[in-house]
Amino acid sequence: MKTLKGKTILITGGSLGIGFATAKKCVEEGSRVIIVARNKTTLHSSLKILNQISTEQEHLLYSLDVKNINAVNNFSKWIEDQKVKINGLVNCAGVYGPIGKTIEVDMKQFTKAFNINFFGTIYMCNAIIPIMDNSERRKVVNFSGGGAATPFPNYSAYATSKAAIVRFTENLNIELTNKKIDINSVAPGFVATRLHEDTLKAGPEKSGNNFYNNTIEQIKEKSVPPELAADLTAFLLSKDSDGIGGKFISAPWDDWENINFKKKLIKDQDFATLRRVDDKIFYKK
Repeated sequence: MKTLKGKTILITGGSLGIGFATAKKCVEEGSRVIIVARNKTTLHSSLKILNQISTEQEHLLYSLDVKNINAVNNFSKWIEDQKVKINGLVNCAGVYGPIGKTIEVDMKQFTKAFNINFFGTIYMCNAIIPIMDNSERRKVVNFSGGGAATPFPNYSAYATSKAAIVRFTENLNIELTNKKIDINSVAPGFVATRLHEDTLKAGPEKSGNNFYNNTIEQIKEKSVPPELAADLTAFLLSKDSDGIGGKFISAPWDDWENINFKKKLIKDQDFATLRRVDDKIFYKK
């Protein structure tokens, strides 16, 4: 049985990389999707592929700069004008931003990255959640990642914006308790996407020797498939995740398909959250 049949899922950053893998997974699970990104060319080519996967319904695209609050608000009005009922929102748009020591990088580029990653997520939640279909349980998935759980030096714009997303997700989920909505954040792991081209361009001096060399190694043979994050996101958009909210879940490291892990996500308020952890060890599944 397709877990998202009859749903409409809105995905920012949906034309490339993890966002596009998520869009494909959602379509395969029976949903209609609206993919959102800035680049119209990639949007149209990606939409063509999605329509080939499923011809049962019309998938949509929209060119949008998520860091522009006025553009986001206009987008929400467009959704209402189209009479589209949104069941799930996935905030996947993101950039690395400037690479290097914080005291040396361009602060305008730092601010731009934070605006895309963090404020873009906030703007979308602020504009879209109020117009989502509230006749059934609504779902929001915010993409976090590198630096949210551990330090990520030389990538402070990216890391701090992604850490902020986790706490924002926790706050918003609590704020909307009893509103029939589950809001979670996902760490996709090291997925070989266009973001890592920025590391190669920056070189080892700015990105750091260890991460630069690790990036080359990961791209060659050890990167995480984007489908892992897509599978987790589809789960968090489905009824199977009802009651799981305010959590920070890793696609490659957490055993989220295990029934006992799912139960702990619901029952343990502190589990899988942004918190201080003393004398605890986490094991790879």
